[in-house]
Amino acid sequence: RRPGGRITGAGRSADARARELRTPLVRIATAAGITTRAEALARRSQIGAEGERYVAQLLAPLTADGWAFLADRRLPRGKANIDLLAISPTGRVYVLDPKKWDRRHRLRVRDGRLWHGEWDVSKRLKPLRYETATVSSLLGVKAIPIAVMVGPMRPGTQLRYDGILLVPAEDICHVLRRLDAQHVPTQRSAHLVDTAERLLPPKTGRTSR
Repeated sequence: RRPGGRITGAGRSADARARELRTPLVRIATAAGITTRAEALARRSQIGAEGERYVAQLLAPLTADGWAFLADRRLPRGKANIDLLAISPTGRVYVLDPKKWDRRHRLRVRDGRLWHGEWDVSKRLKPLRYETATVSSLLGVKAIPIAVMVGPMRPGTQLRYDGILLVPAEDICHVLRRLDAQHVPTQRSAHLVDTAERLLPPKTGRTSR
């Protein structure tokens, strides 16, 4: 994307999923005070979309420094999508997975597992590992997975679990700048962006650079 622009398309497919789940019958049930499984899933998708848009807003200032962000991108196979793909001016690639979770419960790593309060959420990072491996293979680079947590982590803290860096959303710009400062440029950023746009099209509708 051009320096200084907005990051468009974040949360688009999650919003579409919420609308799809809210059929007329589901809306009638909700209005009557009946919580259906479809409505619960729709709310979860909506919360996810809000988290993606929030993180995209936080990242927008980096575009003025030459960072490129591709939001809501479809993988070649399956139903999974990449929430946010970041490509730095030095040619480093980051797969960002915003997650908006209840801030009343903190994240921690214990006994080799990831816990959100008293809930074992280790499996919820499995898609991010798959997405990162797919991006690495498609682009011919070693992409870095980062779970961007909205809510359950205090600013200034970090966690690592199974090769994934977890950071508070408020710290994401600082973290990306710091990681990229350690990287020796290997490929032209514009080439990687063009390749990513071609191989990872928007999952829903159009997304501009």
